[in-house]
Amino acid sequence: MSNWPKISLAELTAKRPICYGVLKPGEHHSSGVPLIRVTDIRDNHLNISKIYRISKELSDSFNRSILKGGEVLLSIQGTVGRVALCPREMAGANVSRTIAVIEPDERVSRAYLRYWLLSEVSNFKVGGSTRASFNIGDIRKLEISIPPLSEQNRIVAILDEAFEGIDTVFANTEKNLANVRELFESYAKKIFSKNAEEWGKKRLGDIGCNLDSRRVPITKAKRKAGDIPYYGASGVVDYVDGHIFDEDLLLISEDGANLLARTYPIAFSISGKSWVNNHAHVIRFDDLVSQRFVEYYLNSISLAPYVSGMAQPKLNQKSLNSIIVPFPSVSEQESLVNRLDELSMSQQQLVSIYQQKLAALAELKQSMLKKAFSGELTATEAEAAVAEATA
Repeated sequence: MSNWPKISLAELTAKRPICYGVLKPGEHHSSGVPLIRVTDIRDNHLNISKIYRISKELSDSFNRSILKGGEVLLSIQGTVGRVALCPREMAGANVSRTIAVIEPDERVSRAYLRYWLLSEVSNFKVGGSTRASFNIGDIRKLEISIPPLSEQNRIVAILDEAFEGIDTVFANTEKNLANVRELFESYAKKIFSKNAEEWGKKRLGDIGCNLDSRRVPITKAKRKAGDIPYYGASGVVDYVDGHIFDEDLLLISEDGANLLARTYPIAFSISGKSWVNNHAHVIRFDDLVSQRFVEYYLNSISLAPYVSGMAQPKLNQKSLNSIIVPFPSVSEQESLVNRLDELSMSQQQLVSIYQQKLAALAELKQSMLKKAFSGELTATEAEAAVAEATA
């Protein structure tokens, strides 16, 4: 362990106390002042390709958070723990209230502080009843180890090189993961589109029995912990005591951005005892084969024509029932479901491998950060660890 002296962030930022930005973004201006938001911080770097802009008057009313360029930015609300350096070309920009501006004095390299924050954010106290948040008062009390600037620069150089290699592998793994998912979706879509004209067609409302009236939402404060899955729009959100269903069912997202973004399947089968809130439609089918067939079909098509609202996308029951589904004989459905199940199993195995790889890379970063700030990380060790991760 190092014996480097420690000082609080409050002392380190005494010349410009840690602050956050404008309370609300305000109206978008095509030629106004750039406003940096949490969504602009990706992979702990600032993405300024599609920056939001606000009026100069609004920005000036929060002049304490106007950027000079070079500050360390930390997301403190919503998606907490993202860290980035503000590039010099963003001087004059402002930040939203979800981002803290941290400008240390000359004792600490900004790049060193950025890496230190990345090593510590997982230990920060998270508050907020409806949205995750960091308290600036708590952040100011944190103590950071201060080695000589030469040592800070050595640590930054090692981490820069190591993280560049890790980030390259991470990006390639994410691309492979996306390709696996896209290949399966493309195959399913091709099968349905190729045979749709040969099969009969039915409205979804005529195929399954809608059980939405039996849904019972429970606020988090009123849920009694148990072992029964409590489902929402995209899957299990909690486990509760008691159940309202005990059978094979198809759940279909009723609202949420995922209806259009399709990051997760919008239709998913459940079985056994369950509790469902009012963010997922509940459909019962005469047989499991038809249920799985419809599940695959809905996950292969765009639901945009049936979704209302862009800010808060919603698939209401009337629109859901109106979806036209190609519907062959049960034997044909079974044959197709079996083929898709086999491909889905292979896909899930690959997805699992890639997700484990991503988790291992993230863990490697944290391990390196921990060693770096205890004075134990050498360039040789970092190089060997990256080589092993990228092999």
